[in-house]
Amino acid sequence: MQQQIIEMKDLYYKIWVDAIVYEKTKHGHLRNWKPYTLVPISILQGVNLLTIFFWLSTFNVKIDIFIDFDIFPGKMIDGFISGFLTLFLPFLVLNYILVFRAEKYNTLVEKYTYRNGNLYFIYFLTSIGSFILPILFMKYII
Repeated sequence: MQQQIIEMKDLYYKIWVDAIVYEKTKHGHLRNWKPYTLVPISILQGVNLLTIFFWLSTFNVKIDIFIDFDIFPGKMIDGFISGFLTLFLPFLVLNYILVFRAEKYNTLVEKYTYRNGNLYFIYFLTSIGSFILPILFMKYII
């Protein structure tokens, strides 16, 4: 069990290193290259969490983690704020602490191998695909 946790942590950091080096080569001339890495991965992690809740709801397991707001007229802005606070902000803070705080990414880049953005791209495709494919399947096949 502990070995599996270590392997998951290593995979987490390998994806981060791949994303960091890829974005630094792409946006390295900019001083603010960090958001180009931190924001997309945090969004993808939120999509993964949403996917888990979607799958659980198909098995009639209801978990309501969204914060309900009724501040603005209508539902769109309240829903956006709820989604932001539930699906994005926690991952943004956690990723910042685990990867960017005290410039830990420099140590990670030295420890893990850069894979030309391939691992980052696979993570992107897997995250988006695992969310979209079941929806398409349920809409057009069933």
